[in-house]
Amino acid sequence: ARCGRPIVLSLSPGPALIEHAWHYETYANMWRITDDFWDKWDLLKDMFHRCELWQNHVAKGCYPDCDMLPFGMIGKGFGDERKSALTYDEQKTMMTLWCIFQSPLMLGAELTKLDEETLSLLCNQKVLALFELPAGQAKEIIRDDTVIVWKTGDYAAIFNVSGFDCMVNISELLEIQEKEFANDLWTGEKIQTNQKTAISAHGCVLLEI
Repeated sequence: ARCGRPIVLSLSPGPALIEHAWHYETYANMWRITDDFWDKWDLLKDMFHRCELWQNHVAKGCYPDCDMLPFGMIGKGFGDERKSALTYDEQKTMMTLWCIFQSPLMLGAELTKLDEETLSLLCNQKVLALFELPAGQAKEIIRDDTVIVWKTGDYAAIFNVSGFDCMVNISELLEIQEKEFANDLWTGEKIQTNQKTAISAHGCVLLEI
């Protein structure tokens, strides 16, 4: 640019069509892959499909955009200000998916009313560090009616997309028999990988293996 500063081109085709991926990657830096995203679990669950569809089109300088994070107090400009209808577990799932997929992060909330719970979701430096990994290496490796797993480098996110709490054996799921413990980036706790780990309904664990 003449001013000497970089310019980011963000498109909102709503939603982007996968058959035009080459066009977006060639001419834009980020492009929205969904219609307007609001605080509904069905929309969040559908985003797993959209991220899987676009996972091979994430690259340095080219980022499929999952849309804004509807956390905290939202809807003011639409005449319906309210606290996000997503539960804390659902918001943690959303933040985890956006970060491991490396979607641009934009907050759709009233900044003057952010609470500590919302800030804890937005400001976890170990979770945000996923953006420092090489772009495009995160992939969905497992999907069934209960569990979806994404992996990138030494990190793995295990999502419970069912409506019930579930138990998983991390060693078996990720085929990491040689490891006994993994670090949970959200809680800072060590999880024993060869034992059953509980994941709340619509919740997740984000692990450094």
